[in-house]
Amino acid sequence: MDQGIAALLGVIIGSILTSLSSIFRSRMIGSRFLAALEVEIQEAKDSIHQKMRWVSRDASCMKGQIDARLLVEYNGKVLLLGEEEDFVISLPFWDANIREIVEIIPTKQFKRICNEVILIRKFALKFRDIKMAFKIVMGDPAWMARECYIDLLNIHNQLIPNQSL
Repeated sequence: MDQGIAALLGVIIGSILTSLSSIFRSRMIGSRFLAALEVEIQEAKDSIHQKMRWVSRDASCMKGQIDARLLVEYNGKVLLLGEEEDFVISLPFWDANIREIVEIIPTKQFKRICNEVILIRKFALKFRDIKMAFKIVMGDPAWMARECYIDLLNIHNQLIPNQSL
């Protein structure tokens, strides 16, 4: 009888230790994934902030030197929103590991990071919309670009609230 109880206790303790080890390993991997995501998101935010600083620069000195249709007035500044340029942000770690991220990142952190990823992607799409405004033949490109620029400002301020332009 004593051997049976000892064997049963051994099985129970072994099972508990295995479970604790699995939980510890999962949390450690989750914290590493979270750290990698934080770095990737911060790089994207830095790129967005730099791009907004570039797009928000006053281009009034360029009047007369370039096609006036590419210039848009906003808040007392002349912005060169029609400049030919691309802006792409890739999130390779997020894209490659989304299934694992969902499984091992705590819900609170996942929601925050997911919201940031959505804003980053919205920014890239809206930036493309600005450039497309100057390529369409119908409508007012300056008005469309200005509205897209305002949307970019709002996205920037949601994503990076402490860094003004």
